[in-house]
Amino acid sequence: MKVLIFTGTFLLYAINAEAQVIITGTILEENGTPLPTANVLLLHPSDSSLVKGAVTDHSGFYELNNIDPGSYLLSVSMIGFQRYMSSVFEVNRESIEFEEITLQVSMERMDEVGVTARRPMFEQKIDRFVVNVQSSITSSGSSVLQVLEKSPGIQINRQSNTISMSGKTGVRVMINDKFVQLPIDAVVQMLDGMSAANIEQIELITTPPARYDAEGDAGIIHIKMKQFTELGTAGTIGGNLGYNQAETLGGNVNISQRGNKLALFLDYSILFDRTEQIWFNERFLLKDGFREEITSDNVRRPSTGVQNARAGMEYQIGDKTTAGLLLTGYQRLWDTSDLSDNFAQFSPTSSLTTEMAVREINRWRSAFVNLSLDHAFNENRSLNFDMDYLYYKNDNPSLYENNFIEGDNTLLSRERIDVSKETPIHIRVSKLDYRQSLSDKFMVETGVKGSLSEFSNRVGVSDLVENTRVVNDTFTQDADLSEKNAAVYLSGNWTPAEDLKINTGLRFEYTDRFLSTPETPGLVDVQDGHLFPSLFIQKKLQNEQSVGFSYARRITRPTFNDLAPFVFFVDPNTFLSGNSDLEPAISDALKLDYNHKQWLISLQYSYTKDAIAPFQPALNESSNEQTYSTQNLSYYQSYAINASFPLFFSSWWELRTNVTGTYQKSKTSHYDENPVLDSFRYSANVTNAIDLPRQFSIEISGEYESKSVWGILEIRPMGSLNAGVQKRIASSSGTLRLSVDDIFQTDLFRGNTALPGENIDSKFLYDNKVRNIKLTFTWNFGNSKIESVDVSSGSEEEQGRVTN
Repeated sequence: MKVLIFTGTFLLYAINAEAQVIITGTILEENGTPLPTANVLLLHPSDSSLVKGAVTDHSGFYELNNIDPGSYLLSVSMIGFQRYMSSVFEVNRESIEFEEITLQVSMERMDEVGVTARRPMFEQKIDRFVVNVQSSITSSGSSVLQVLEKSPGIQINRQSNTISMSGKTGVRVMINDKFVQLPIDAVVQMLDGMSAANIEQIELITTPPARYDAEGDAGIIHIKMKQFTELGTAGTIGGNLGYNQAETLGGNVNISQRGNKLALFLDYSILFDRTEQIWFNERFLLKDGFREEITSDNVRRPSTGVQNARAGMEYQIGDKTTAGLLLTGYQRLWDTSDLSDNFAQFSPTSSLTTEMAVREINRWRSAFVNLSLDHAFNENRSLNFDMDYLYYKNDNPSLYENNFIEGDNTLLSRERIDVSKETPIHIRVSKLDYRQSLSDKFMVETGVKGSLSEFSNRVGVSDLVENTRVVNDTFTQDADLSEKNAAVYLSGNWTPAEDLKINTGLRFEYTDRFLSTPETPGLVDVQDGHLFPSLFIQKKLQNEQSVGFSYARRITRPTFNDLAPFVFFVDPNTFLSGNSDLEPAISDALKLDYNHKQWLISLQYSYTKDAIAPFQPALNESSNEQTYSTQNLSYYQSYAINASFPLFFSSWWELRTNVTGTYQKSKTSHYDENPVLDSFRYSANVTNAIDLPRQFSIEISGEYESKSVWGILEIRPMGSLNAGVQKRIASSSGTLRLSVDDIFQTDLFRGNTALPGENIDSKFLYDNKVRNIKLTFTWNFGNSKIESVDVSSGSEEEQGRVTN
């Protein structure tokens, strides 16, 4: 914090002191009372794009400084008031003092306010927490991932490429009501390369209502793109160049065309990354009175290529019916050839060094087709139908060559291990939803959904012994999974009074899962059904205050990757493996929140039975092999408190702080002795946003994540200090941004496990080289007011289970 404040203070004196135009004024209520925290925006009259922004102080005063000569509009907005828009005025070389502006009280709902009005950065709605991205002056130069990192309760782990909310993983990501059908690490990379300039809002839905699939106990991140109304063509082209001990290159293009009846769009992005990865693993074993030590130092320099294409069309069949088609394709190729050094001390006089050469390819490919039909009977009744087909295939061949050296230099033997892994997945989904408003105060929604998922997993492991291939029966496995799911839901939205909203729902989901291997047909044969109730209540109070309460039951099913039997060699004695015995986790969550203007606080509690915990170690003492796999915990309890508050030092300097504290308690279930483990974790994010002359801006941010625990895995503290500078090039509708992440290289993923009863004592370090410098440029062209093409999809849950 001291570093951030010192840096921000230094920047105050470093700003160019040449005389610039200053615009000042005062905002009042109808009764003449000063109106604090009102949003004041200076806009370009040609496209209403943002030039400068400010927030009024306690006396209603605002100041916009360092304004260049030109033509402008002044916009003033505040929740509960009608938006004020000035006529076009000219700025020359003299400062301007506006006459007092009085805002009229408005009874409109917040979701009807135009997108050019600047909303508060954060809002608490009845069933979700909303981040208004466009309220951040520097958001146009940030990525969506960076905006998420500054959002209350969100933690981004760039080493493992995961996202968690309120301390829980298993987050679902959705864009314009469609869940992203990519592997979670690719989703993180995609969000890191997606400009926030085209994002209107990000919704954090910690307890989703009944109309959403019950999958995922952590919640949903819903990214809402800007919505426009005019016809024509528009697009965006962007590129980035980065370096963090190796180059990173990326580019993207988006084109949309909207006519009276037909709308088309095409998105394509590509990323090439050669980021170095370091995995250090150390473990100890008590055997015959001696503490054996095994260490491995694995440095990998993979090349990663990611391509993602998305195309769609929307056709207006009649006044009330719209048909849609959505096609997507995805490929991710991970290729590496590396050397790992491993050392084992078995006794005071006996040691073994293993040199392991690794050649690995991991290729994910997918294709997705969606057909949709929307029909509006009238303004009060609508029907939506979706049909999806998804295909995924994973090829993961690996070759490991080991040289075993005793003592200092004696070569004992050589070993070669060939691994092949192939996993095709087919998913078919159909969904029907109906909505009707029974009155201006009550609306009902209902729907049904069915899906069929099939996958085959073929893992072949063979050893080369005296030039002869010998099948390794321990790791060679075949498995076939067939899963059928059916769901039905009913929900109601009731507004008994203007200051009170109630949303309640009930969802039923039935699952039939059958997993077989050649040795054990029907290894898993489960048929079960679950009810998922939900309740949301929001009460508005005086003086822009509100309180809310929610309850929801959720389920987290094992992903297909968790279930599929596979093996990944970290070193000759340490493996990562799948687990076909996993059970789904059922979670009940309660939430209470309080909101006063932009100050927010929430309390959350959740209890999860059979919680799914990754990277749980198990030791085979006879072979001295340790395997990490995903396991079910007996239970997992979480108590969390989230707080967010801004500090405005001036009209051009804002400091925003987000703090999350979580107490968690869990018990393992797969060991002979299962301990109860508890811990308190907290995270903090502090962001300085500083507006400079000539459309420059700077952001300086710091994040800290304390120790956390999952099962017997303890994750060590981590954090980073980041900085970036942005220049908006108004003449070309472009934005240029230079950023540096993890300046002091402190964002390291470290963990340890200790369970004496199971003779488990280990620790690891994973360094994904987060520290990097990156240059990004984005250019918008065409008509910026085109309404985005939005084709619906019904297979969100199934896509997430493949990709999470």
